[in-house]
Amino acid sequence: MMLQALIAYAERENIGDADFESVAVRWLIPLNQHGKLAGNPIPLFENPEEKKPRPKTLVRPFTSPNELNQGTKSHFLCDTLERATLFLDPKATEKAEARRVQHAYFQKLLEEAAAACPDVSPKLQAVLRFLRDADTLAELHRQLQAAKAKPSDNAVFSVEGASLLDFESLKTFWRNRRRHAAAAAGARSLRVCVATGELVETLDTTEKIKGVPGGLATGTNLISFDKDSFCSFGLEQAQNAALSAPAELKIRAGLNALIEQSRQQKLIFNNTVHLHWTRQPIAYDPFDILANGDENAVAELLKSVHTGQPSGMFDANAYYALSLSGNGGRVVVRDWLESTVPEVERNVAQWFQDLAIVPPDGLGVKRDFKFLGLLYGLVRKELDELPPQISTQLLHSALRGTPLPQSALAVALKRQQIEPKGDDAMRNATIVARLALIKACLLRSPNSQTNNNNQTKGNTMTECLNPESRDPAYLCGRLFAVFDRLQYLALGGVNAGVVERYYASASTTPALVMGRLFRNAQFHLAKAEGGVAGNVSKDFEAITCALGDQFPATLDLEGQGRFALGYYHQKAEYRRRSAERKEAEAKAEAAIA
Repeated sequence: MMLQALIAYAERENIGDADFESVAVRWLIPLNQHGKLAGNPIPLFENPEEKKPRPKTLVRPFTSPNELNQGTKSHFLCDTLERATLFLDPKATEKAEARRVQHAYFQKLLEEAAAACPDVSPKLQAVLRFLRDADTLAELHRQLQAAKAKPSDNAVFSVEGASLLDFESLKTFWRNRRRHAAAAAGARSLRVCVATGELVETLDTTEKIKGVPGGLATGTNLISFDKDSFCSFGLEQAQNAALSAPAELKIRAGLNALIEQSRQQKLIFNNTVHLHWTRQPIAYDPFDILANGDENAVAELLKSVHTGQPSGMFDANAYYALSLSGNGGRVVVRDWLESTVPEVERNVAQWFQDLAIVPPDGLGVKRDFKFLGLLYGLVRKELDELPPQISTQLLHSALRGTPLPQSALAVALKRQQIEPKGDDAMRNATIVARLALIKACLLRSPNSQTNNNNQTKGNTMTECLNPESRDPAYLCGRLFAVFDRLQYLALGGVNAGVVERYYASASTTPALVMGRLFRNAQFHLAKAEGGVAGNVSKDFEAITCALGDQFPATLDLEGQGRFALGYYHQKAEYRRRSAERKEAEAKAEAAIA
């Protein structure tokens, strides 16, 4: 179904021209009508204002990489500087002779086009004169070196300000030439295309997909067989998963377009690109809400789901999501989702509901987490620190509404043990994102949906502090926050306090450390003074009474998650109380004044 969905997307977007392809072009070489340089090579950029501007994307005549790899052919009109202008790489002298052969073929194509297209012939002849003039070609090479051009950069010629890629007669020439070449190749045996089910001529090799992370710079193959163990019934190469040329082209064009779209949306992380599309166009994609976490869009989505009324942004049609990475020259399909837009809408709404958590200041509820923000909550600095499968599993769990991977919970808890509290806005943001993800992992765990007599069933995974919970792990987390608060009230700020020294051990083996912290708390209670200390003392008594005198010997992964939530909720509650107290004091002072 994946191949059919990609074909339908290409047909919907009207992409997949067998004779032309989109390519990044770095240089425009301007010539006059006499075949002389009309200025320096002009760099072409999509957006010159970017810090690292990308080459401009242009459409050029298509030549199969399989033909180019033979070392005798080149692209028509637009090719690398080394093939088009003989701007050779001094570090690859062994390829020099092959590049000269390809440069000669580049000129041969121009000669054929000049003979077939009288309207453009003077301009093509000007390019040929330039390429055959050793002095002007040497001057171009000098200018390219000064501009730090690479031999592998693509370039196109313009004559008197007109780019050769813009002439319709040259496009028609190229289509006719490829059609005649295909006819001359003769008829092939027929086979059933795996994508369309039609009995047609099928391809021995498929073209490469561009931009797949982890793949080769030249591209990766979606379908390829190069080992005897992969072949059967005497079929070789791509005939093992036979595709017709039109089907292969549409699949490749669809993938290339979707990969470029995901690159622009910054949906490439952990060496995986995440694609998404629908059968019919929609005004706004639920995937975009998931990725961007826009506050207004999240609020509207949740409102529409709660009221049972369509949000107005979605249509009831098929929805697809695909995650790809590269392994050398081959594409690896990491995950594939086929659903409907309303179903994905409901799942994304539930995702934000499950993430909802009180902010560190204890005021309100935060739900609008960007997906990348959640991932950064799991790492110290770079996303490469994450196991590669976690981001894909989390993303597709959000789209499917399924339990989150235990590996994500394990990574979040490990990071929480290293950095249990934040001292600045950035660290607080990553911590609240991490705790939101921990909460979602626990909510969706199968263990929270079973055993009605179990005290831990769902009642600790609330948005804010749950004083009614009797879950031992949650209570231990709350008590640990009380220990931290008492230490601060008694001693003020210290370099290495309770949290820095004991969080990791308290969250995994409470029985080993809670006794010591319990004794220290008695001394801190004696030193702490004032109404604030009295309130904390009440928390201490209430939690210890609920917990009893038996601390859990160990906490499993989900127990550690409930400990983290209890600690975070209690800390947020203290901040909320502090803010309310300061506000009340300010009002009292204003009334006196």
